[in-house]
Amino acid sequence: MSGISMIQNTIQNKESRTPNGSESSGKEVWLKDGDQVFMKSIATGEEGDIHLDDFHVYEFQQGMDKSWTSVLVVDGEPVASVPSEAMVYEDGRRRQPRHKFALWVYVTEIMHAEQRVDSWEEVTSPSGSKLFKETVNDFKVLTLSFGAQNSNWNQFVDIFEDNGSLSKSVIRVKRRGSALDTTYTITSTSGSIELPDDKQAEVQNLTPIKEYLGQRYGTSDVPSSDNVPSDAVSVDDDDDSLF
Repeated sequence: MSGISMIQNTIQNKESRTPNGSESSGKEVWLKDGDQVFMKSIATGEEGDIHLDDFHVYEFQQGMDKSWTSVLVVDGEPVASVPSEAMVYEDGRRRQPRHKFALWVYVTEIMHAEQRVDSWEEVTSPSGSKLFKETVNDFKVLTLSFGAQNSNWNQFVDIFEDNGSLSKSVIRVKRRGSALDTTYTITSTSGSIELPDDKQAEVQNLTPIKEYLGQRYGTSDVPSSDNVPSDAVSVDDDDDSLF
């Protein structure tokens, strides 16, 4: 069980040791370039928070359709089979697994830059841009890599330090770019999200995030893209991808 301070201490300890130079599918949030998600964090970020944790995975493509698969790493070793090329560079050096974090959130809506589903409502942003609103109103798992120089993680740390909790405000995550040019802007916005009574009761039944990650990435038999729309891009497909 990890909170903001525990994960942050782990990062700082790791950096101090590093020499210079050298649930099941369908619960994740999926974004493309220009999309933004509005959400309430179920995780508070406090120590012992069962709705937030960090983890490591090896990621690789396999099969005829080259679907992406992620395999959880525990105590430095993958818990299932991983192709050697995903773990070792051509010169024999060991690849480091990707460091990520995940948390339970309640998503109210996702604003898309393109209309990929007919039912999405067309709206106009304050700047005059055309967007397409997907109403969600459900619990989701937000998964992000820490980002270059921990840029993604540090934005959550800023929200925690400003508010004393991750769950006190509406959080917006916006994606810009793709592949190596991907960046995320994560901000605490004005207003609040009150969970409906039926959803408040469901919070107690959410799978602890560590257990969810074990179910989701603990085997290579279930591709990461299983039950994911073919045109979707994971919110964690960012600038420090191994591929």
